[in-house]
Parts: sequence; C-alpha cells; structure tokens
Amino acid sequence: MLLSDREIQIAIEDGDLRINPLPEEESGRWQPASIDLRLDTVIWVPKEDATKTISDLEEIDIDTYLNDYFERVNIGPTNGFVLNPGSFLLGRTLETVGLSKQLSGRIEGRSRLARVGIGVHITAPKIDPGFNNPITLEIFHHGKVPVLIPRDMVICTLLVERLGWPSGRAYQGIFQGAG
Repeated sequence: MLLSDREIQIAIEDGDLRINPLPEEESGRWQPASIDLRLDTVIWVPKEDATKTISDLEEIDIDTYLNDYFERVNIGPTNGFVLNPGSFLLGRTLETVGLSKQLSGRIEGRSRLARVGIGVHITAPKIDPGFNNPITLEIFHHGKVPVLIPRDMVICTLLVERLGWPSGRAYQGIFQGAG
C-alpha cells in the first residue's frame, strides 16, 4: 500500500522511515503521497578516455567502477552543470533514506524534468527494506536541448510502500553503505 503524506509522517515519527535531512513541511517538497528529494552537489560524469571493459557486473565494486569510468564533478553554487542531449551521468540524492523491514520505496522522476527529456533512473527505481543510504540516480538526457542542472535541485520523488509482512531480511546489496 502506497503511503500518503500523513502516513509518511507517522512512519518517520515511528522510526520506520528516516530521511536526513528531512525537508520542512513548508518547503513545498511534501507531496500528497511522496516527498521530493534533491540532487547532491557531487555528480559523476563518464570519462572520455575510459577503455576498460566491465567483465563482471555481479561483483562490481562501486568505488572502483566510479574511479575507472567516471570523473567526479562538483556542481558549483552559482553556475550549475549543463546536461547535454544524449548525456549520461550518475548522481545521488542529497538526502539519506533509511527504510525499516516493514517498508519499501521507489523513486520516480519529476514531470518537469521528463518534459524536457531527462530521466532520473534508467531501470532502477526500487528501494528494498533495510536500505540506508543516499539514493543513486542514473540520469540520462533524451531531449534535444541542453539543460542547466542547478545545485541542490529537486531531482526525484520518493514513494513509500508498507509491506503486508515485514521482510525476512534487510537489504545487504553491494551498494549498501556506498554513500
């Protein structure tokens, strides 16, 4: 069952959901059944000269992958980052999200971004119970016009679902603690 804004607030008060930093209710980031999250100031842009072949997707080490294939870029406080058509980058939410074994989450893009061709996750919107990290975003620009990505922009929305039964195990994937 998808949680409403009031149920999300109760889940936070009960400790089943953690969002840090938590947006103020007056921020405009609380939606009727979701909370908008911001893009961290650090993004990873593919290196032009990356030539290594990824040989084992099941055992990929995220830090090694980022070092081998991506350049770390800080989004400046005034100039932002220009995302060109056909570009791909990795980002993370500024907020850390933690879910109990009773909750699952999903991130979705925002219509404002979709209408100019920007997707914030390619095929990975699911957040498992027990997850506790910033959320990694796979951002791709399908549009035709360059778009300026400002620092701390609202990039996605978090939907939270209550499971019928608590999960038997918490997320222990390779990206846990990669924030």
